[in-house]
Amino acid sequence: MVLRIARRYAQALFEALKSDQALERAERDLGAVGRVLSSVQGLGRVLAHPGVSAERKKALLEGTLAGLDCLPETRRVVWMLVEARELGLLHEIATAFRSLKDRKMGMIAVEVTTAAAIPESDRAAWESALARTAGSRVRVDFRTDTSLIGGAVARVGSVMYDGSVRGSLERIRQSLLGE
Repeated sequence: MVLRIARRYAQALFEALKSDQALERAERDLGAVGRVLSSVQGLGRVLAHPGVSAERKKALLEGTLAGLDCLPETRRVVWMLVEARELGLLHEIATAFRSLKDRKMGMIAVEVTTAAAIPESDRAAWESALARTAGSRVRVDFRTDTSLIGGAVARVGSVMYDGSVRGSLERIRQSLLGE
């Protein structure tokens, strides 16, 4: 139910925007609003509190968003979330919006998890190799997970490539046990 509501908000914002540049900017806006809400102590609680007047909430929200230079469409969606007391859906909305934008732009979401952080200087090579593998443009989300021990795990769309030490050890274990 929550994801369905988030997708509706994301779809409404997506349909309100006319250009690829606006789509990119709205994606950045949603991320920036999310970061502000999580970094400003108590802001989300104040905006969700039923005892705070709508005028006060709107003034507080406008003051917060003024420094972010958000698109008017993004501001309207955030205000709608405040009015409906659904501001907690912002992360899910941003994720659904990113998916809609990527699909329109012919991009595939790729998640790369490594045991140690990949240096910025090497990320372009990873993106290029993953784009060749996917046969499409990619948006890569780099993550770290020390439990991998070494190597990397890449998820390209719904396909998983496991080149991690942990994955190799698990495959060896299964082979030895006859599983």
